[in-house]
Amino acid sequence: MNCVRSFVRNESFSRDRILFVAFAARITLVLYAHIHDYLFKVNFTDIDYHVFSDAAKHVWNGGSPFDRATYRYTPALAWILTPVVSFPDFGKILFCVFDIIVAKLYFKIMEKDLKATKEEDARNEMEDDQTMNVVIYWLANPLTAIISARGNAESIVSAVVLLNIFLLQKGFWKTAALVHGALAIQLKIYPLIYLPSVFLALSSFGVQKDFGSKLKSLFTNWTGFAYVFITVISFGTIVAFFFQIYGQLFLDEYLIYHIKRRDLAHNFSPYFYPLYLYEEDKLMSQLIGLGAFIPQLVLTIYFAFKHYDDLPFCWFITTFAFVTYNKVCTSQYFVWYIVLLPLLAHKIMMTRKRALTLMAAWFVTQGIWLLTAYLFEFQGWNTFFQMFLASCLFLVTNSIVLKEIITHYVPIEKQKTE
Repeated sequence: MNCVRSFVRNESFSRDRILFVAFAARITLVLYAHIHDYLFKVNFTDIDYHVFSDAAKHVWNGGSPFDRATYRYTPALAWILTPVVSFPDFGKILFCVFDIIVAKLYFKIMEKDLKATKEEDARNEMEDDQTMNVVIYWLANPLTAIISARGNAESIVSAVVLLNIFLLQKGFWKTAALVHGALAIQLKIYPLIYLPSVFLALSSFGVQKDFGSKLKSLFTNWTGFAYVFITVISFGTIVAFFFQIYGQLFLDEYLIYHIKRRDLAHNFSPYFYPLYLYEEDKLMSQLIGLGAFIPQLVLTIYFAFKHYDDLPFCWFITTFAFVTYNKVCTSQYFVWYIVLLPLLAHKIMMTRKRALTLMAAWFVTQGIWLLTAYLFEFQGWNTFFQMFLASCLFLVTNSIVLKEIITHYVPIEKQKTE
């Protein structure tokens, strides 16, 4: 481990050089996509990238991005990607650039922990650990690198979420609220789940001694209410702006679709199977779809009250639970919580054996599901029920991983007192 730290600290492998190598690797993947897509039946380029590109072309030609079937994202993304009309790889390269911006934001956010550590040797050791975490979990992570190079926009959302944390950390809560509503929630709806924890973080809830005082602190949390108000108004303003341009179709595809969505296609979530079985029973299907929100809502509120004083950790476990128990779960959703992992990996105090076992279980259970899906999709085998069982296994594995992370997480402040 010491030799690895010396390697990281070596001037020839500074953070900037690491970022450059990571970006070059991603560009290589973007170029490789052309070869792969030409030679193989299963394309390297994400189907979503074709959707983004087609929507951007419609915008360029004076139309609506929603003229492209299955485009269910903010129109802003199609606007940003209009250069793909003349430069098809523009979007992929842009997403790779945001991968690097994410890494830069890590280092900015982590400065807080470094400043809190007074001993120079301990500070150097922590800095090296943080750099390794950024490399292992983000820059050298094949999942995050491939997702961006394939043309998925998750890196932009990841960067905005980290920017939100950075602004809150610096005390710029008004700007953070604008970013939260106008950018984070605008790009993806899921950052709504962070509002309860931010509301509590801006209150005096934690310093109150009795129940009555705690309750009063919530109702008099004017800063928290202002944050929520600015977030909602900034989001609503942009929604109203796009509604004026694209009308009801925009609301139906961008917003209402995600609320009513019942995805019958097989995915990592076990919900796909009961939704498939009750496809013809509208009432039961709706009950299953709405019921899926209950564990997500309960855990979001519980984690907010339990860990609001440590937003990176709170957001990580909240997002992990949200994705795990969502009625639709795909590989790109994993990025939503993986992006927060480098901020707290050095605070998860578990043995290397335990950590590797959990990681292996996480990957193996994914592999089992992917195998059953491959046999179903490309070999014509009837493995639909086996996919459901694999989804259940993956759900259990994720639940165990989440529990273990919560159990072994030790904030820097507690580490110093031990």
